[in-house]
Amino acid sequence: MKIELPNVTNARDIGGMPTKYGVIQPNRLLRSGVLNRLSNEDISILAEHKLQRIVDLRTDIEIENATDVTMKGVEHVKLPIIKTVTFGISFESLDGPTLAVRLQAGIERMKAKGEDYPAHMNEVYSRYVNNEFCRSGYGKFLKLLANNPVDGATLWHCTMGKDRCGTSAILLEYCLGVSMDDIFSDYMESNKQTKENTNSVLNKARPFVEPDKMELIESMLTVQPYYLEAFFGEMKRLYGSIDGFIAACGVTEQEIEKLRINYLK
Repeated sequence: MKIELPNVTNARDIGGMPTKYGVIQPNRLLRSGVLNRLSNEDISILAEHKLQRIVDLRTDIEIENATDVTMKGVEHVKLPIIKTVTFGISFESLDGPTLAVRLQAGIERMKAKGEDYPAHMNEVYSRYVNNEFCRSGYGKFLKLLANNPVDGATLWHCTMGKDRCGTSAILLEYCLGVSMDDIFSDYMESNKQTKENTNSVLNKARPFVEPDKMELIESMLTVQPYYLEAFFGEMKRLYGSIDGFIAACGVTEQEIEKLRINYLK
């Protein structure tokens, strides 16, 4: 369910999603983009959703350049999923000139590796699985929710709430028993939720970027089903299944059962 926050992109409550074991409770599990521009109105709305904890999945440099607004009585946990910012999924700044410079630098890096953008994002989503730092981050996220629940809501976010935030949501939803069709649907919902922001960035970038690069920028700001196919494919290749990957993240069957107890009704 979308949360109408004027200054936050891609804010949602995953409460109400059906699972094999029940329904996800509302006002317990929230996801969004960055929270650095929260207004008093935004804060009041989050209070209505019983927000008690924020989990920031970004890197140190992203946090330094766009620090979350502090909210009284809300715990803030820093839990990065990746070590360094990655072309296409993390933006310290979304102004046109900066995006143009970063785009060109990213294109040159991809060319040097013999990649195009789809290949790059396949590699990024595969790295979420095969990189020890990423696995540790996902494990810490799931274990935090299992072993240290709060009475109200936990909100997790990255920059746009689509890649790191989205994959964290996927693993949580899988543990809770959400169907694969609903997992894919929730993941792709980011494109609808961020459409206004995407259009804004495209308009800012257009004067500074060659026309043939605009499609690439739009790809950078959206999610695609093949990203998830790479994500799950790497899990199967290395660990045999999604369950095998979650176990490799250090999450036990007992902790998965705690997640269901904590967040289902």
